Amino acid sequence: MQFYNAQIADILRCNQRDEAFVSDLESQLHSFLKYINSRSYHRIRQSIPLIANVWYYYMTSLSNLQTLGEEYAGIIRITKNNKIPSTLIQILWLVLHIGGEPLFDRALIAAEKQINRSVSLTSNAKEVLLKLIQIFKNQKLFLRRIHHSLFYITGNYYNLSNRFTGIRYVLLRHWMQDNSFTGSFNFLGKISLFYILFNIVQAMLSKNFNLKDMKTTSLVVASSKYCVLCTENIKGPTSTPCGHIFCWDCIQDSLSYQKNCPICREEVRPNRIIFLQNYM
Repeated sequence: MQFYNAQIADILRCNQRDEAFVSDLESQLHSFLKYINSRSYHRIRQSIPLIANVWYYYMTSLSNLQTLGEEYAGIIRITKNNKIPSTLIQILWLVLHIGGEPLFDRALIAAEKQINRSVSLTSNAKEVLLKLIQIFKNQKLFLRRIHHSLFYITGNYYNLSNRFTGIRYVLLRHWMQDNSFTGSFNFLGKISLFYILFNIVQAMLSKNFNLKDMKTTSLVVASSKYCVLCTENIKGPTSTPCGHIFCWDCIQDSLSYQKNCPICREEVRPNRIIFLQNYM
């Protein structure tokens, strides 16, 4: 069977639709669990985004069915070999899609501890490895932006989970392709990639360059003890992937209206925010 590459506009419509359905499912779960038992709800409410995502993709992708977004855009998932992804690949995609960033953070922390405890590594080797880990910690935002730029340029792998598993989107009917904005997206991706690389090179050429210079300005803002949304002391400190910290209730309310960080406008999904246990 002949496949036709899905265009950027098709993929964006698909993912926006899926995010809307998952968000609606989260809202329904919040309301249902709050009605059933308010005490239990407060204990598990942080897990509701995870439950919603697993439920949604278990009923669709893991059952070899189109998601509602894929059906809406008229696209399907295939691997690099032009085959339908196996259940194992779909499970790996789901794990990376939902918990890829937390797993990445934990892997870096574990590697850091292992390096510090190692007796076989020299002091210089430890220093170099620890610096590399610190750079990876501080540059997650840059890596994500580079990935988004490459997506706008090539039209492949909207999510990092798609890139790691090799899952891409195709159309079954060529007349459904939407090429109207492909050139604009391609130009946007190139400009964005150039700007990111320019900032990295500029930082590396700076005379005062060190690891602290590589930290994004978001980490500086994150040190504040006040929530910019309610202008009060942070209650239930919660961090976004871009490093900004808000009250748990404040950021949840904000993300119910728009899926962006209120400070830097970086895209934020409700299942990506992290509750900080010992921040204060």
